Amino acid sequence: MSDGFPEALQIEVTNKCNFNCQMCIRHVWNTKLLDMDITLYRKIAETCFPKLRRLVLYGFGEPFAHPQILEMLRVARKNLPENGEVIISTNGSLITPKIAVKIVKGIGVDSISFSIDAVNQAKLSCIREGSDFRLIAENLRGLAKNKDKAKRDFKLGLEIVIMKDNFLDIPDLVRFAVTNNVDYIIASHVVPYTKEIFAKTMYLTLSKPAIEILKPSLRYGWSLIRESALEVFGKAYGVEMETALTQLIKSFWIKARRKGYWINLPVFLSSTEKLDAVSQLEEIFHESKKIAHEYQIDLKLPNLYPDAKKRACPYMEKETLVVRSDGKVSPCQEFMYTHPFYVNAHKKEICEVIFGDMAQEGVEEVWRRNAYANFREIRRDMANNMPWCGDCPYSALGCFYTRTNDVDCYSNAPACSECLYSVNLAQCII
Repeated sequence: MSDGFPEALQIEVTNKCNFNCQMCIRHVWNTKLLDMDITLYRKIAETCFPKLRRLVLYGFGEPFAHPQILEMLRVARKNLPENGEVIISTNGSLITPKIAVKIVKGIGVDSISFSIDAVNQAKLSCIREGSDFRLIAENLRGLAKNKDKAKRDFKLGLEIVIMKDNFLDIPDLVRFAVTNNVDYIIASHVVPYTKEIFAKTMYLTLSKPAIEILKPSLRYGWSLIRESALEVFGKAYGVEMETALTQLIKSFWIKARRKGYWINLPVFLSSTEKLDAVSQLEEIFHESKKIAHEYQIDLKLPNLYPDAKKRACPYMEKETLVVRSDGKVSPCQEFMYTHPFYVNAHKKEICEVIFGDMAQEGVEEVWRRNAYANFREIRRDMANNMPWCGDCPYSALGCFYTRTNDVDCYSNAPACSECLYSVNLAQCII
């Protein structure tokens, strides 16, 4: 792990896109649509690509929508070290068979992943408005046919965003990967930027040990909360109102604290339907793993449940710096732009976090900046240095620290206390 220079750059070559996906951030942000200036890209390439292990080209736009993307790939291959990887994530609609030959056989890209959430045209076009499954499948096959003739050890992948709309399709997507010579699949729970998408999520943000402790509460429901509130008010007026139910809540807390967790009863009781959904998804994951194992496809599934004691920032672990299409530097994709985020039964405003500007500075200067170095240092031990709001009852009760990512209750600024990536509910390619 080096503090002198990042191992990888994730560059958003454009934030424009030819699709209108229902879960996309573009429905809720207020930002200028922009292709990265090729002169700026060349400057970054010449000054820092030679020191990188990986270059990842994607952000909140479609990379192949950039009019100079092929030139960007050529510049990357020219400036990266021989063992440096070029990785791209795409919606797959613009990679024609002709382009496929150029990027695999000619330029030498190392990995391309296609975002495909269903093999059914009607369902896919509903999730990703503007998509054409047959065209995307044809483009993917065009890459697959050229794998054996690739300039480098080329890997072809799929990306799946899991929601209620498509979780049953995951085994079919694995089978699709098998028949189309796909090497890997990365699945991620959806990151909800709207209330409507939050309703389609297939996960809880409570730690698994806390959920197991709270399961006996299901038979009582919200009466537990009412009894607890009455006890608090009673004590305020000098009246002892302890009951069997309030004793049960206390037993939950004792068990949780012994294991090093908190319990979030309000979120748990409001998520009983999600428990059934997660059980269904667990079965789908099991079926998908069997298929992937049989055909030796690398299948990376997200967690079914988080664990507050097992958190890690993937951008810190992989020493990755993010450059927006305008050249601004952010520590991760979720902090690139200001946007709303729905989690733990509340709305949160995520404010952009910017540590520098590649139009004015060099990567090394930004990477070593005290504020950025401190940001990374804190996240090297997230379980001890940062709270996890999913297990905290205040997260669903209007807690000040959950309104924005400005600061958390441990005084960390900015806050990552509700980050889905840190608990491997959401996954990214970096």
